[in-house]
Amino acid sequence: MKTSLHFEAPGDLSVGTVRITGEGETIANWIATPDNRSFQQDDLKPGIYSAEIAPTGVAPQSVVFKIENGQANTVVLPTFSSLSSSGSNTSFFDSSNQQALSEVPSSLSDDILENQDAILLSEAIPETPGEGLGDPWLQQPIEGIRPQEKRRVSIGLSEEKNERESFGIFRGQSRMELFYGRLEIEIPEPQHLDPWAGNRVRLSISIERRRIERCLLPLYRGGTRITLVAPPFEPADLQLRVVPIDSKLRALLRTLDAGTSAEATAVRNDVLGTNNPLALLDKDADPWGAILVGLLAIRFPEIFRHIDPAWAQALTERAGWAFDAHVIRASQTLALAGDDSAETQYEAVSKAIGFLAEAQGTGSPYFRYTNQLFAEMAAGISDYLKMTRPDEESTALTRFRRLYDRWYRELPLQRGAGPTFTWLARDQAALQERQVLVPHRRPSGKLRPQDTLVIFDGQISARQITFIGEDPTASQSFAAERSTDPTEYEYAMLPAHERPPGPDDDPNKGRFGGEASRGGFHLTASFENARGRHLTNVLLTVEADRSENIALGDFVWFILHPTFSPAMLKVAFRGRRAQLRLQVGGRFTVGVWVPKAVVELERELSEIPVLVGAEPV
Repeated sequence: MKTSLHFEAPGDLSVGTVRITGEGETIANWIATPDNRSFQQDDLKPGIYSAEIAPTGVAPQSVVFKIENGQANTVVLPTFSSLSSSGSNTSFFDSSNQQALSEVPSSLSDDILENQDAILLSEAIPETPGEGLGDPWLQQPIEGIRPQEKRRVSIGLSEEKNERESFGIFRGQSRMELFYGRLEIEIPEPQHLDPWAGNRVRLSISIERRRIERCLLPLYRGGTRITLVAPPFEPADLQLRVVPIDSKLRALLRTLDAGTSAEATAVRNDVLGTNNPLALLDKDADPWGAILVGLLAIRFPEIFRHIDPAWAQALTERAGWAFDAHVIRASQTLALAGDDSAETQYEAVSKAIGFLAEAQGTGSPYFRYTNQLFAEMAAGISDYLKMTRPDEESTALTRFRRLYDRWYRELPLQRGAGPTFTWLARDQAALQERQVLVPHRRPSGKLRPQDTLVIFDGQISARQITFIGEDPTASQSFAAERSTDPTEYEYAMLPAHERPPGPDDDPNKGRFGGEASRGGFHLTASFENARGRHLTNVLLTVEADRSENIALGDFVWFILHPTFSPAMLKVAFRGRRAQLRLQVGGRFTVGVWVPKAVVELERELSEIPVLVGAEPV
């Protein structure tokens, strides 16, 4: 029998490079898209191989696997999110049970030690989960970085009211997952809303003594994912990224943000194909798909089809609530007038000014590239008007001065996070005293709940995210009013929610079986003093025995007191441990659900003396 390989890249890969190497040579190297993720080859040499998965604009992940002699070898990788959950940039595929692991499986260990190319890799493999490969900052201090620096953080969602630019509490659903130093929030596609109606949702992030940062969230078909990372080299900050969950929409966004001409060509051929551009404006289509294609046509004019004036007009008629749609139309108008007469050019500039003014009237851009286009066109129009009609006062010139002055005045508040346009909250005192717009640099790190649904309240430091809850004993009325029952968005599988809750001030007590160890899994809590007289830092750890089969992407649910936001959290295993940091002000019971093993755990956080380095209880 021939030695063959059937390889499938992660199912959530949108666009990026996949390179497979082994036996001193590259056997495959291609730009993968959602419909082009597989590789097949016969007559391969047996041995140790490596696949590097490099999504556009994202740090790559490598997977080491073995090709057995005389076999039809199959390697189907888990999601890219699962691969990156290990905290390392290298993981291992165990062909015996078709799982990706963070540790070297027994089926690979001897071969890796014998393989000269893998010696350095094997020496870097951590023996203890959470240490070693990928986490050098945990082992040695980094010059100029203060790991102990911590800041309060709140994250909230608001939705637009009937009045434009007036926001109230978000009424939709959200789900949250915690990986090592990374928080992922998913907002499902609103089933009851017309995506072309332009319902706006705003994300707000308040970081203590840093900034309040906001952005408008595209409500993509298939859902929207918000990723927040506590980076190792910025000890008290967050990095933000907003992307579609749907891999084809994400391919468009990744290419717009960081794609090359080769990746743009792959997306055009594999994702868009020969589809009629008018189909992008159908009532069942995604408005964000149409807007992204319009922006891609501007960024890669030699690759994507030129924007038709009728299509650009139809886009603004259907999605006129989006700043980005009007900027696309303004760009298309100017592009068509490039070689025309002076009068025709001036007419095109006047129309473009009108479209840019309409864009400003809608509020803020959704995409960073749109804001870049607006700035480039504004600067170009300014130079054009100075050269062509310096002494003539026209309606177009007056209108342009107004919009240009506003754009220039708001520059200090403009920001960006990956492909997303964001802006900073203004310093109201500076505005009143000096009539200038500057960012508010000393916020408390807490958002006002009056007009915002606070979905996360916690603390950040280098590579760490801590959840903060109120004192349960001081919030009994709140605890009684707020149920820990799951929403219909993926929480219904927790068996504990089929049982009645415990006391009002401790609803998890007795609801998860009352045992901290069961079925090869153990829940422990270690304590240390925190900032403030009545606060305690708690590190919750669920650890699996060596006999338990833990793969990348496996997770546990932590169910906390209702005073936490969120009160239920999905936490990925890193090695054989899933850990959650809390800052608490009183006693309550933590519940845990391990769905893969069908195991429930429970531990009461008693009011005990806490010391740094205290033994787990």
